[in-house]
Amino acid sequence: MKFRGYVVLEFNKVIPNELQNKLNEIVEYLNNNVLVKGVKIREEAGKIIEFKVQDNKIVFYTEAGRQVRIHNAALRIKNYFLSNVSPKYRLGIRGLRIENGIIELDGQYTVSLKLPFIKSIEVKEGRTIILLEDISESEIKKPYIDRLLKLLHEKELRTKWGGKAEHWELLRQSKIKFKEPKFTEDPNKILEEIGWIKRFSVGQWFYTPPFTYLLNMLKYFFIEEVVKPLGFQEAMFPKMYPLEVGLRTGHLKGTINSMIFASFPRSYDISIYEELIDYMYVTDTAPPEELQKYVKPPTHFLCFAQCEPFYQFFSKEVLDDKNLPIKMYDHSGPSFRWEAGGLHGVERVIEFHRVEVVWLGKPEQVVEIRNQLLERYEYFMDKVLDLEWRWAWVTPWYYEQAGIVEEEKRELDINQPGTIDFEAWLPYRGPREDKKNWLEIGNISIHGTKFTEPFKIKHNKGETLWTGCSGFGTERWTIAFLAQHGFNPENWPEKPRKYIEENTFPTPVRGVTYPKTEKGRKLLEEIIRYFKK
Repeated sequence: MKFRGYVVLEFNKVIPNELQNKLNEIVEYLNNNVLVKGVKIREEAGKIIEFKVQDNKIVFYTEAGRQVRIHNAALRIKNYFLSNVSPKYRLGIRGLRIENGIIELDGQYTVSLKLPFIKSIEVKEGRTIILLEDISESEIKKPYIDRLLKLLHEKELRTKWGGKAEHWELLRQSKIKFKEPKFTEDPNKILEEIGWIKRFSVGQWFYTPPFTYLLNMLKYFFIEEVVKPLGFQEAMFPKMYPLEVGLRTGHLKGTINSMIFASFPRSYDISIYEELIDYMYVTDTAPPEELQKYVKPPTHFLCFAQCEPFYQFFSKEVLDDKNLPIKMYDHSGPSFRWEAGGLHGVERVIEFHRVEVVWLGKPEQVVEIRNQLLERYEYFMDKVLDLEWRWAWVTPWYYEQAGIVEEEKRELDINQPGTIDFEAWLPYRGPREDKKNWLEIGNISIHGTKFTEPFKIKHNKGETLWTGCSGFGTERWTIAFLAQHGFNPENWPEKPRKYIEENTFPTPVRGVTYPKTEKGRKLLEEIIRYFKK
């Protein structure tokens, strides 16, 4: 990685001859001291190749390396003049800018020309040459160039990572629970057919009392058997977040294609909307294109990962040992993800529900809590739900950037940043040997400093803080349970059977036209008989 360009210092008056005569000496000092400070390899530092005086300006043609980049070199030059040259010659510095800046990189990269400061991109003899627009002092002080370089580096890592978001590695799996499946039908289709769920909109469902009962049963067991025994306390997180939060978590830069955004009305004055209201009154339609004129551009996004407010709450806070670790869980509302064409029943939807478990502490505390949760998860899957399950270690590509993945074949160490996915076999899809017949039902992650750094969550003695989280998607766990055990509680494990006995099962919704089919109505009666037993 190399940089070159012209660093222009502009003063409040013409450069005096006395200073011009000293410039060779000043440049030599800059090259041998200021521009190499903190650099072990000389080629990675900055260097002024030549300079010239133009009235009230000094123009330095500068080359730079990876450690002292050209914008860093420009600020070092300016600061040296400000402290050591300007007072002596009574010169005020009026401005600083970089002209005709060039970034030269090994390898071929693609990046949008719409990005700030990029004038052109050329690939030549296996190298990428990026010509920059002129950059002002205020822009130099912002980390735009560093972010651009980081973006290019991440693109390179994605390419090396095989274009995948993550790598999957089997970690553990349960024993085979049954040679022949108890149940082989798709529970999504049955739930809709018997009227326990009804399609509301794209990726949204209305859950009637019986299915809500089942969702709450699974959630109850998870909270009582996994979360509470480990000392997590319930909180209520907001479900709509400012865009700034998405920037800090990285979701806006990584999963913007799956996020749903929110806009506020342009005004609270109802009279402004009179024309639109009249149109809707007469036509009995709500035209999206017209409505768009009356709302502001999006400033928020709907709950995506559910843990984001936890990091925002502790942003810029200082914590000490006596208050660590911090453990919370939230199940106060839905999450939203745009799944486009990948929707299926209630296991892959746009609006869904989950219990989000999140914790904060020193690295050893975060790892210990994750391991305790894994023990409780295994008990929950095996002894409470009696599921056939497997766990996989998934290494996101961005952890390779942090140096965590040093080589593809290594001894697996899960006590580091990364994610463990929980999967359950869905017999209705086909044989367990085919990976397509497994459903990811949850996960557990150690983030390292991925969130504590951008949110500036600090320890009072400067020690490193990590975070972790685990998401329990209620719909998916319920579907996995029904897919393996069916709708007859007599075939369920002991604790779910006992729950049914001790908690009155709600009355299903029935009507002249509901459920929709005769087959659905008969199947509903059969399932109700199971639950009454």
